[in-house]
Amino acid sequence: MESADRPSAAWIGPGLSYRRRYHQELLNLRAEEQTTAYGQLVLEILPDHFFANPAALEALAERYCLVFHDVGLSMATVGWDDARQHRLQCIQRLVKLARPVLFSDHLAMTYAPAGLDSGHLVPVWYTAEALDVVAEHVRRCQDILEIPCALENIAWPFLLPAPMSEPEFCAHLVQRTGCGLLLDVANLLCNLRNFPDLTAGWLQHYPLHAVQQIHLAGGVCQEGWWVDSHSTPVEAASLELFPALQACAAVKTIVIERDRHLPPLTALLAEAQHAAQYWQQVCHGALR
Repeated sequence: MESADRPSAAWIGPGLSYRRRYHQELLNLRAEEQTTAYGQLVLEILPDHFFANPAALEALAERYCLVFHDVGLSMATVGWDDARQHRLQCIQRLVKLARPVLFSDHLAMTYAPAGLDSGHLVPVWYTAEALDVVAEHVRRCQDILEIPCALENIAWPFLLPAPMSEPEFCAHLVQRTGCGLLLDVANLLCNLRNFPDLTAGWLQHYPLHAVQQIHLAGGVCQEGWWVDSHSTPVEAASLELFPALQACAAVKTIVIERDRHLPPLTALLAEAQHAAQYWQQVCHGALR
């Protein structure tokens, strides 16, 4: 890749998914500790954590660059009910307060049109009709939040036969809405392992130019099935997919996700810096 194609203008720095356990430690980090050798530390925020306490979010926003990540808008569910509209308005208030550089949700359903909660991220059926639904919801988010919006690929619990592949669906979605992608590399790795017909070359069919954020996390294998559990350190196998993603020239941050077996904050910071270093060395060269 030529130096002119390197994402120095887009790149902000390594990122962590915010968890309440680390709140005070994050507030106590000195300014020089918030700026790493690979850029400014980014925090990924789940808006739910701050609906009832926006002042706590404001304190973080004064110190860190933020990205928002949601799990509750069910972007592939037909229709748009009052509950989703209310949720989006709550997120909008936090966006105005904290000024995140990106909002993301999942390319999935989390509940049915009648309101039945699936309890899980359900894959999209990649059809023209589903594309219409998701595109409409993306535009709604873009219009209300007025910041860049992205959708994240999920780890499939099953794979539905469909007229389009996920990469093709994402390409059409990006073309129609101008949205970005949040590429979860751990989810990609799970899918590659669980569905052997896929190959790493399949990744090249995603609209990689639209990837604005990357997720990394550790998973587990349960009875031969890989699960993106967010419970272990990032696997080397995830980092080994980076060379296949060299066309991701708009990435702002690579966020380490951890939900269970939370380690000390220093361990997560080290993981985030290692991932950022590897990204720059393998895919783009030094950005400094």
